[in-house]
Amino acid sequence: MVKEPFAQPEYKEGIEADAVCGQCGTTNPEGTLICKTCGNNLRDQRHLRLAADQILDAEVEGAPASSFLFKALPILGLLIVLWLGLNAGRISSMLTTASDSGRSFEAASSPEVYWQGEGHELYDLLYQELLASFPSLSDAEAARLESTEKSEFSDGVYAVYEKLGTTQRFVGAVILRFQDGAWHYVAQVNGVIQLRGHASQNEHMLSADWHEGGVMYNDACYAVSGAALLNPDGVVSISGVTDLNTTQYQSAAYRIPGL
Repeated sequence: MVKEPFAQPEYKEGIEADAVCGQCGTTNPEGTLICKTCGNNLRDQRHLRLAADQILDAEVEGAPASSFLFKALPILGLLIVLWLGLNAGRISSMLTTASDSGRSFEAASSPEVYWQGEGHELYDLLYQELLASFPSLSDAEAARLESTEKSEFSDGVYAVYEKLGTTQRFVGAVILRFQDGAWHYVAQVNGVIQLRGHASQNEHMLSADWHEGGVMYNDACYAVSGAALLNPDGVVSISGVTDLNTTQYQSAAYRIPGL
């Protein structure tokens, strides 16, 4: 049996997500994390819905309705703010590119552009640079154990560790470069998986929507979406999903000094 990329045999977490998308109304297959039509995160939608249901169903014994509403409204407001934060990218896209309605998720069906489309030369160059400076296990361990405080993302090579529960395993490397107003990256993982794309920055977080990256596995390309958070200790926490499966991948990246 061929092992699925990024397979996590020691740590599995069930996915509890709504089937019906609250944004476009599409009914997705059971276990779907990201809506196949509009890209809405169905698990986040479920969490927000359940939290709102608990507030609306709560019974405050001996307290008047006005008192309950006084306590509930701030929480409902917080839930709305959280939802807006989770969907800021999609909302901004809809407001600023009305003529391109639906284009973002449609582009997810063509992630091969990062290998053979317009502008792929930059990623080809980054890939060659990554292979030429790919860190060894000892280099990766030194970077992980000696990680120092960082306040900004920086160009260079990072060792990538897959998170398996409470443990980490060295699985590859990623090269990061800021050019033309965006962060571009190429990663090689487990020797057979390659990721390419670009991300936008908001303070200490990089984020990429479905049309902004791709993963190649077994000569086939799949869309990818995710985010990377730079922690004060210099560790970059990465979370991402692909349309290859419904698994949400968690990893950590450590800057390799001098590369």
